[in-house]
Amino acid sequence: MLSLVYRSAWDVVLEERPVPDRIKDNQVLVRIRATGICGTDLGIISGKYHAKPSTILGHESAGEVVRVGPDVTALRPGDRVVIDPTYYCGQCAMCRTGRQNHCVRKGETETGVSSDGTFTDYYVTEDRFLYKLADHVSYEEATMTEPLSCMLTGIDQMRLMPNFRAVILGAGPIGMLYSYALASKGVSGSIVEISEHRLQIATSIAPERWNVYPSMEDALTAMSPDNRQVDIIVDTTGIMATQAISALAHGGYLMLVGLRDGESTFNPKEIVDRSLKIIGSIDSLGTFATAHYMIERKVVPVGKLITHRFPLTEYQEAFRALGCDLQKRALTSSSTAVKVILHSGA
Repeated sequence: MLSLVYRSAWDVVLEERPVPDRIKDNQVLVRIRATGICGTDLGIISGKYHAKPSTILGHESAGEVVRVGPDVTALRPGDRVVIDPTYYCGQCAMCRTGRQNHCVRKGETETGVSSDGTFTDYYVTEDRFLYKLADHVSYEEATMTEPLSCMLTGIDQMRLMPNFRAVILGAGPIGMLYSYALASKGVSGSIVEISEHRLQIATSIAPERWNVYPSMEDALTAMSPDNRQVDIIVDTTGIMATQAISALAHGGYLMLVGLRDGESTFNPKEIVDRSLKIIGSIDSLGTFATAHYMIERKVVPVGKLITHRFPLTEYQEAFRALGCDLQKRALTSSSTAVKVILHSGA
């Protein structure tokens, strides 16, 4: 089976790997049909996020059941499914204290990072990580379930009020999904995007009662001209935390979701005195089923976010659309796409 394999930074290649011929009693063999490119994939390729060499990349996937183990009763060959890639053992200290997204086995089981992923033709997983798709949900739309579930995990860490005002920094897939997830809770807000191309796309697909601006200053002035402060700031860029603190209202939330090394500074006294909350959030924690439901019921119109699609063999063009140029070994903020989907073989 054709697979996109990570060797080292800027060195990813298509390789033929054997189709899995053995599955355990509780496992399922899935024929991958569509996989979304995630910011984690870009971080791995550019050397900004560690992955195990010789690992097949990819984790945002949907496909068709090919074979099931003898203990699998809820699925059968031909079923269309979406894959929850966040494996957890259920037995370690993290899992038993409600932190399954930080399972101690993550270093060997993280799909597309430390364990073979889904930029390939076939993938094996346990039945507990598969969810059936309704007939009207496409494979492409289903790939958005995992990233949406990550946004919902972040939102679950905030005590939201419907009259809260939010600013989201970055109009990539994460930023746009956060806007829709917050909008589903009644929160209005603004999206900030410096890329003119993405700004235009975001303007056309933003949720109702949400606006798009080229700078945080413009967004704050429009939303809160008196004090230029809001209740929630979601930083998907990984570089705006310091500037965001002063733009938070008392009791406000700063959500950090950008995986980027760097340093930010803040005054601890200000955090305490103004009851500010700084939250980091990664992966999905008990929210995959909710994301699955929201996509099925069209609460979040994820199809609007998918701007480009390529066959797996054209992976270089797909990554280039997201500002990741493998030949030039360059990752830039310039992007002509929001969400890009790779389709495995015919």
